[in-house]
Order: sequence, then C-alpha cells, then structure tokens
Amino acid sequence: MTVVYYMQVAFLDVSIELVNVLKKHVQLHVLIELTPHGKNMTILEIDRFPEGKTMVKPEEILTKQSYENLKTYFDGTASVHFVIHPHRTGFSYSTLQVSFNVWKFVRQFKPDIIHFETFSLRAIGMLFFLKAFKNVCITIHDPVPHTGEDSWKVSLPRTFFFNMPVKKKYLFYSRFARKQFEEHYKKHNKQTEVLQMSPYGYLKKVVKKEEAAKKHILFFGRLSSYKGIDDLLAAMPDVFREFPNEKLIIAGKRHPGFDLDESTINAYTHNITLMEKHIPNDELAHLIQEAKFIVCPYKDATQSGVLMTAFGLNTPVIATNVGSFPEFIDHNVNGLLVPPNDPVKLAEGIRFALRNDHYKTLAENINSNKVEDLWNRNTEILLRAYAS
Repeated sequence: MTVVYYMQVAFLDVSIELVNVLKKHVQLHVLIELTPHGKNMTILEIDRFPEGKTMVKPEEILTKQSYENLKTYFDGTASVHFVIHPHRTGFSYSTLQVSFNVWKFVRQFKPDIIHFETFSLRAIGMLFFLKAFKNVCITIHDPVPHTGEDSWKVSLPRTFFFNMPVKKKYLFYSRFARKQFEEHYKKHNKQTEVLQMSPYGYLKKVVKKEEAAKKHILFFGRLSSYKGIDDLLAAMPDVFREFPNEKLIIAGKRHPGFDLDESTINAYTHNITLMEKHIPNDELAHLIQEAKFIVCPYKDATQSGVLMTAFGLNTPVIATNVGSFPEFIDHNVNGLLVPPNDPVKLAEGIRFALRNDHYKTLAENINSNKVEDLWNRNTEILLRAYAS
C-alpha cells in the first residue's frame, strides 16, 4: 500500500510520531506544507526559506541540528519533502500552482491513500486530484474552532473537504474530539476512528542527560484567549501568598488579536517572567526539564500537544477539566484536574502540587519511557482506516 501523508508544520510534533509508525507498514511519502511564517514553528528550525522551488528535501533547508534530530523519524520512508508556499495569502493562483506541481510528483508512484494531518486554505488545490485516490483520510484536531480563533479561513476549507464526493475517513486523537465532530457534522458521523495519543518523544533528543533542578511553574504554547492565561494570572497572587519565592514562566508567541492584561505580571516582576517569542527546541526542552509542573488553565480544548510534550519529558500537568484532558490525566495520579474559569480552584491545585513537593510524586506516575511502543498501538487503527 502506498500512502501520501500530507501535513502542516504546526502539527509536526504529533505527525512525526505517526510517521515513525506508518513507515514500517506502508510505502510512505511525506509532504510537509511550509509557509513563510512557519519557518520556526513547533519543532521545526529552518536556516532559510527557499525561493523558486515547490518541493525541497529536509536536508536542504533545516538547520544541521534540526535535521539530525528529525532524521531518525524520516529514515525508512519512501520520500520526505517540504511543500513550499511562498505566497503569504492562504489562497491564490500561487497556491493552486504549488498543488498542481505536488500532484505531478505524487502521481508518479500511483498512491492508494492520501492522509491529511488537518488542512488549510493552501491545500484546497489538492481537491482537484482526490478522486485519483482509493481513500482519503483526514485527521481533525479541532472539530470546533477554539474561542477567539474562528474565521472563514477555517470554515471554508472544511466545507470543501468534508463535502468532496470521495471515500473518506475521519481520524481524531481523543474520544472528546470525535464526539464533538459527530455532534456538529452528523452527515459524516459514521466514518470516524480514534487514534491513541501518547507522549511525544522528540524533545528527549535535545534535553540534557543529567537530572535538572526544578525551579519554576511553566505555561508554554500559543498565547490565545482560550488558553485561560487571565485565570492563571488571577490565581497566582494566592499562590505567592503561601509560596512567596515561587516562580512562574509564561512562554510563547501571541495569537494575532489576543490582548493580554499584564498588570499582574508587572505587580510581581520578581515572580513572573513573560517570554513572548518563539521558543527554540533546546530552550523549550530546558524550560520543561526545569519545571516542577506545567499548567494548562484552558477555557476549552480538544486534545493538547502541550500535555503530550510535557508527558514526553516526565513532567506533570495541572489542567482544567475540559476537552480530552480527563482522558489523559488521572487526577492526583499523573497530574491534577481543576474546574475551568475558576482562579480560586486553580490556585488551590497549584498550591496542593507545591506542598511537600507533591509534584514529584505525580511525575513518578507518568509513563513515557517507551514512546515508540505506545504510538505503535495506532498501527491497526490506521491500516483499518486506509483499507475501509
């Protein structure tokens, strides 16, 4: 079976774990959609954005260290290429031309399946060629857009892809996401499968071998309204009253249009550090390695790459009881669950984890030693989806 696996850079952290599974069972051709603003997103680090090319191999554009870290995932695939979209607009003549060039490459090996690890406006050009495949699989990360992140750029490609008259299978990383999809897209609710999301293993390649001292509480990831950063900042004064020397780091880039009230940050300059920027892999690994625990005070969620990244480095998470967090966090075993939109309960959870270093007990119960074996559980699910 020959499979084209088409992904976006934003989901590379989860995608490479599936690539590691799939390449053992199918002829796998990996295509990674790359835009100018995606040069340094998630785990990707690129020296320069190539000009005048539609498709380039990883070794042509990745930094030396980034390529070395990803090479073990790509080894064993039939091919890996970045699909270059130089135009900043999501849909244009340029994006259609890129899709046509991709199809000219893909049709050479007569693939059976195309698997989209979600999709964007730039992938609409691929719609013209979907009937050439025996089956189309689509992984949906967020069936319903997060608070503050909905737009026509999200809804338009969904309309096209979901209603394309081809055989389709929809894949999800949590039971919550599948239920959400089935409730909102009743026409398609019999064509679904749930993959078993597991800890990410990538950052283990860049962490220091020695045990790191635990120095701070950490929030990392995109700064957006649904992430509940306002609740976290409202909770922290209660935490500092009991633990006056405690440190909180908030690290990540701001989502366009998100307004962050920095008054609490300014009032606790010795306790709170805001790192508003892209966090390179080695720096992120260092931050997580030195974190007592990660906090995810989200107002809504599906599944969380932040959670799986933290678990991949054996770091517990305090999260709100929303989305799929309860599927992966066993309360007071490998993390803590608190009510959403409730700074008082969030502060109680943080203080509980800090007392007598209880976070260390939570960390001992995280199973991330055999990441590849955990992801291998998805083999049968994926092959069944491709064959259906």
